Amino acid sequence: MSSSRREATVLAFTPFERALVMIGPAALGVLLAVLLPILGRWLSGVGFPLLGVVWRVLAAVDDWWKVAVQAAIFAVVGALVSVEILRRSTRVTVDADGVRLQTGDRQVTVPRVEIDFVFMERKSLIILDRESRQMFHGEPQADPVPLEKTFLEYGYPWRDDDPFTDLYRPWAPDSGELPVAVEAVLSARALAVRKKAHKEAAELRGSLEKLGYAIRDDGDRQLWRPLVRS
Repeated sequence: MSSSRREATVLAFTPFERALVMIGPAALGVLLAVLLPILGRWLSGVGFPLLGVVWRVLAAVDDWWKVAVQAAIFAVVGALVSVEILRRSTRVTVDADGVRLQTGDRQVTVPRVEIDFVFMERKSLIILDRESRQMFHGEPQADPVPLEKTFLEYGYPWRDDDPFTDLYRPWAPDSGELPVAVEAVLSARALAVRKKAHKEAAELRGSLEKLGYAIRDDGDRQLWRPLVRS
């Protein structure tokens, strides 16, 4: 059967993975709330010098109600972690006509004819158009292996890494290499990256692409290249 007749393939958390994401962080928090006071009392008792104040504070949680309160706090923190994972992770649906990407309440549809390259960069799925702009950049719920297999089965141009890696150059503020407007956006984005303001950084990425430049992050360092038309 040709790929054009195939039904769409959904790449998302398995039921087990979703349960793990939803329950795991809170359960781990409760486990830590119970074990840390025990560990603190033991390390304080044997005279372990490293972080002695921390161990004594943990050992002070010595009543059941204190442990219960600590467990409740850790469980809430774990639940917030679960919400953030679900909010930021992307459900990917692939068919012969295009790719649908559902991230929280936001859905992006990318037509097949506009896609030039698809690849993984660290934990992120990246889709480039025919002018090497990022049409999508996000963390998929599926692992890289089934993602690669599915995109190749539908005839998408999957690559093992960024095909334009060699074109990137590290950004040096006020180097004179880039137009003033681009320097201003890169400066603002550097601040957003340091503050971990992901939404603002993504918006500024779009502003740079409108000015004719692509950007990628290497830790807190920004790398830039001009857009390339295929």
